[in-house]
Parts: sequence; C-alpha cells; structure tokens
Amino acid sequence: MDLLVANEGKPVVLVEAKLADEHPSTLLLKFQTMLNVPAVQLVQNGETYRLLGNPGDPGGQILVAPARQWLARLP
Repeated sequence: MDLLVANEGKPVVLVEAKLADEHPSTLLLKFQTMLNVPAVQLVQNGETYRLLGNPGDPGGQILVAPARQWLARLP
C-alpha cells in the first residue's frame, strides 16, 4: 500500500500506484479487509476503470484506474 487517506484520524481510502500491474497486491487486499475502507489502484498504463472484488472481503471492491484520469478528478 502506498497511501492511506484519513480524516480526523479515521481511514477514508487506500491508494496504491503501479506502472502496469492491474492486479491488486496482497497487502492492499489485506489492508482493505482489515480497515473496511474503499481501495484504489492507480496504473500508469491503462485506458479504462475496472472494479474488482476482494476475495478476502465479500463486500470489498478495488477500483483499478488510470492514474491520469483518477487524479484529474480530485478537488
């Protein structure tokens, strides 16, 4: 995991950045399950957004997104 965004000490979202690997890392999956927060994996080479399930957390999903598109939408 590269980044944990928190608000008033409470986790809000996990963010991981990779060059091209569109498969979430084991650590990102584990941290998402443990913290019960959304997770995003940003990739340099990608054209579309994908939503993947977290096998360790039936309700958990990981958004895989092109970094340039996802970061451009931040306020």
